[in-house]
Amino acid sequence: MNRIKELRTRRGMTQKDLAELLNCAPTAVSKYELEQLGLDANLIRQLCGIFNCTADYLLGLSILPSAELTEEEAGLLISWRAADPHIKQGIRALLAPYSEDASGAVS
Repeated sequence: MNRIKELRTRRGMTQKDLAELLNCAPTAVSKYELEQLGLDANLIRQLCGIFNCTADYLLGLSILPSAELTEEEAGLLISWRAADPHIKQGIRALLAPYSEDASGAVS
């Protein structure tokens, strides 16, 4: 699965808009979105640049659109890794109502 359509529509872009940025026909964009036409490495780089996302997110391999973390997020990750398993269990319970379950599981 790829997320081209999701990213495009979130930005308010039409297939024609994206096609102009990619220097291709709108029908090609449609085929990319329907996975009828494969993505080569150059196209993946272009799309990641346009949508400011990682290739893994674009291709549906990650639920995180960007690998970049804010200082606060990085600090939380460091604290999380150092936390006792019981603390982690409590934090998971507290955050459960706010978790996006885009992949079927949140860790």
